[in-house]
Amino acid sequence: MEMNELPIFHLIELIKSNPVVAVPLLLLVVGLLVLYYIAMVRSVIAMLRLEANNVLLVFAFLALFPFPLVILAGITILIIWHYHRKDLEARSSAS
Repeated sequence: MEMNELPIFHLIELIKSNPVVAVPLLLLVVGLLVLYYIAMVRSVIAMLRLEANNVLLVFAFLALFPFPLVILAGITILIIWHYHRKDLEARSSAS
């Protein structure tokens, strides 16, 4: 497969030929980033409140940097935190 046949290059060519396509695409990306940061900040605040594991908290703070691979790690941290929070809440209600 040649480099010009990759789907991302077709998308770039579409945006170059028709700039009206870029506006909704840009709004979609910005909207997804805003939702991601809202979820990350809420989870960091909950981690601080529930005194979560320091390692999880450090990686959650690192996930606030806007790089693509770090955002993928942040999504993984959100999933881990979802289950870890349930364990912390169950442990605190049991004692």
